[in-house]
Amino acid sequence: MAFNPDSDGVNHVNVYSGGKTELGRFLSNFAKTPFVCEDGEFASIEGYWYWLGCNHPRREELRRSFGFGAKKLGRDLRSPDWGGNTPDFQGKIKRAIECKLNSYPAMKALLQHNTLPLKHYYVFGNGPSAKIHFDHRSDWIIAHIASFQEK
Repeated sequence: MAFNPDSDGVNHVNVYSGGKTELGRFLSNFAKTPFVCEDGEFASIEGYWYWLGCNHPRREELRRSFGFGAKKLGRDLRSPDWGGNTPDFQGKIKRAIECKLNSYPAMKALLQHNTLPLKHYYVFGNGPSAKIHFDHRSDWIIAHIASFQEK
């Protein structure tokens, strides 16, 4: 079965900020989806991700960041992209995802009733020449989100 942008929303949901479905875009770490978790308030999972790995005086700016701006700020502040990928880090991210879902009951219900498999891939370009990249480092995130789907 081919998973690509043409079949996003047909035979799968791409959890990606540029995905074709509202659910896929919402589930992306980039989405501006304010939530409160064990470490306080954040505008996005992406901001929280970099906040966790950051030891910089400007760290608190990450609380209000989302989208590529969160990634750029996190990198500018020398926070690792995947360097904090430890069991403790993963546990905090998983709990934050749960807090995010609980903050948006309609989207959580949409996820629970979704019967399509969740995938995560990047799309570079448009049309037939578009390049697709699956980054399997995020498989644990997709598996955690999928655990909220009704079986």
